[in-house]
Amino acid sequence: MKFLYLTLCLMSCLAAQAYNDHRNARVDSLEAALKSHHPPQGKDLLGAYDELMRGWLNYDSAKAADYGCKALALSYELGGLNVRQNVLRLFAQMHYGSEEYDEAAALYQQSLAVIDTMATMKRYSEKDIDDARSVIYGSLGNLYNMQDKAHLAIHYYQQALPIFEKYNWRESQTVLYYNMGELYAQMGNFGEAERNYQKAIEKARESGDSLMMTLPKKGLSGVYFNTARHDKALQAVNEALAYYRPHRKEEPQDFAYTMAIKARIHMMAGHEDVAAAKACVGEALPYTDRVEMMFDDAAEIYMAACEVSMAEGHWQQALDYALKSVHPDSAATIADKGGYLLLAEIYAELGQKAKAREYMQKAVDLMNRYATDHYQSGLSQMEVLYETAKKEAQIAQLAREQRQQRWLLALTVALLSAAIALMAYFHLAHRRQKALLAAEVALETEAKERHILARELHDSLGGMLSLLRLKIEGGTGRDEALRLLDQAHTELRRVSHHLMPEELLQKGVVSALHDFARSVPGAEFQTFGDIRLSKEQELTLYRCAYELVNNALKYAEATRIDIQLMQDAHEVTLTVSDDGKGMSDQSGMGLQNIRERAESYHGRLRIVTGESEGTEINVTLPL
Repeated sequence: MKFLYLTLCLMSCLAAQAYNDHRNARVDSLEAALKSHHPPQGKDLLGAYDELMRGWLNYDSAKAADYGCKALALSYELGGLNVRQNVLRLFAQMHYGSEEYDEAAALYQQSLAVIDTMATMKRYSEKDIDDARSVIYGSLGNLYNMQDKAHLAIHYYQQALPIFEKYNWRESQTVLYYNMGELYAQMGNFGEAERNYQKAIEKARESGDSLMMTLPKKGLSGVYFNTARHDKALQAVNEALAYYRPHRKEEPQDFAYTMAIKARIHMMAGHEDVAAAKACVGEALPYTDRVEMMFDDAAEIYMAACEVSMAEGHWQQALDYALKSVHPDSAATIADKGGYLLLAEIYAELGQKAKAREYMQKAVDLMNRYATDHYQSGLSQMEVLYETAKKEAQIAQLAREQRQQRWLLALTVALLSAAIALMAYFHLAHRRQKALLAAEVALETEAKERHILARELHDSLGGMLSLLRLKIEGGTGRDEALRLLDQAHTELRRVSHHLMPEELLQKGVVSALHDFARSVPGAEFQTFGDIRLSKEQELTLYRCAYELVNNALKYAEATRIDIQLMQDAHEVTLTVSDDGKGMSDQSGMGLQNIRERAESYHGRLRIVTGESEGTEINVTLPL
C-alpha cells in the first residue's frame, strides 16, 4: 500500500527549504545577526532560534537540535507557547525521520498539550490554534500509518477532518480521504475504502487537482477488483490511465502498476482477453528494471505476467515470474498470498506435487498468521483509544464521588487532619530549631515559613472558625454550621499538605506535583527532561508551585491551570500558566516570597501577564 502525507503536515519541510537555499543565505544571515555587536534579544531572539531550527532541519540535524533546545529553553522564560509547540513538533519530526516512533509520538502529544494551554489564552487566534492542532493530528495519523496501525491512524485523521472542513481546506481533505481509503483497503474493509476514495475524488474535483482525482480512482480499481466488480474495475482503471499514460515519465511506477491491474482484469471471468492482458503486461513489465519500484507494486506486475504465461501454457516462464512476485520466506507479508497460490498451481501443473503442497501450506500459514497479528494489533490500538476515554470517565467519576461524601466522614477527617497537621508542624519546628543554631541563613528561612503559615491559618481557618462560633451562638441552622466545618477541614488539609507533602518526601517533586495537580480542579502537570534535584531544590519548587496555583485560584479566578517542570543541562524551570483575568499587582507578599526563594539559589522569577489574557510565571534555578 502506498500513502500520501497530508499537505499541511509537510509545511515544515517546505519552510525549511524556503529558509535554506543552496547558499544557506537565510540561516547564514540569522547566524551572523546572533554574532553581531547588537544581537536580537527577547522575542526576536526566540523567533531567530525557531527559524534556525526549521532552516537546518533537512540539512544538519545536530544544528537543528541545538537551536531547538535554545528555543525551547527561551520559550519557558518568555512564555512563547506558539514557538514551544512548534519546536516540540519539529523534534518529533526528527525522531520520526529516524524511525524512533515512540519518542516521536510522545513529543507530538506534548505539543498538543501546549496547544491546549494556548487555547485558554486570548492572545492566540482560533485559526492559529486550529492550524497547529491539525498539523499534529495529521502528523500522528502519518506516524501510525507508517507503523501499519490503521485504527490509530484513522482516529487522528478523523480528528483533523473537522478542522479541514471548517476552513474549507480542500487539498488537505482530499489527501486525508485518500489516505483513509488506503488504510481501510489495507484492513480489508472495502466498503469504507470505497466511500473514502469517492470523497477524495469529490474534493479533488472541487480543487481541480487532476493527480489527486487519479490516485483514488487507482485505489477504487483495486477495491472493485477484490470485490469481483470487474466492469467497474475496468472503468476505474481506464479513467486512471487517461491521466497516467500521458504522464508516464512523471509517474512511471503508478502507470506500470495500473497497467498490471488492467491486465489482471482481462484475465477474469467475463473479461477473458489474453491478447489484451499480454499487451498490458508488455507495457508494464519493462518498468520493473527501468525505475526503482516498491516491492508490492512490482509484485503486482509479475503476478499479471505470470497469469498471462499460465494462460498461454508457458509454465516455466510463469514459474519465474511467480517466484519474483514473493518475498523471501523470512520477510513474507500478507501481500505474498497471491504469489504463493500461483506457485502452488504452477508446481501442480508441472507435476511437482510436494512443491505444490508446500506453497499451498505457506499460503494457509500466512493467512492464519496475518489474521492473528491483525487481530492482536487491532486490539492493542483499540486499547489505546479505550484507555484515553476511560481516563476521562474516571476523572468525572472521581469528581462526582468527592461531591457525594457524607458530612460525618468529612468532619472526622477534618479533626484527624488538624491533629496530624499540628503534630507535623511542631515536629518540623522542633527539628528546624536545632538546625537554626548552625546557620543564620536557615534561621531567616524558617522565620519566613512560619510567617506564611501563620498568615494562612489566620486568614483562612481562623476566620471560618470565628464565623462558625457566631453561627452556633446565633442559633443558625445545623446545615450551615456543617458547611463551615467542611470548609475548615478542606483548608486544614491544604495547609498541612503545604507544610511537607508525604509524596514529596517519598517519591520526589515530580510525583508530588502530579499528586498536587490531581487535587486541584482544572489543573494539569507535565514534565520534560530527566529531573534530578537536591531535596532542598525540590521543596523550594514544590512550594513555589503551591503558592502560584493558590494565587491563580484565589485572585485570578482561573478555571484551567497548567504546571510544567523542565530540566536541561544547565537549569530547571517551573512554569505555572492560567486562563484567569491577569495580574495587575506584582508586589504581593506571595510573589515576593517566591522571588526570594529563587534568588537564594541565584535563580530568577519572570511574569508574563495581560488583562483578561491569563498569566504565565516562570521560576528558573541554575543547576
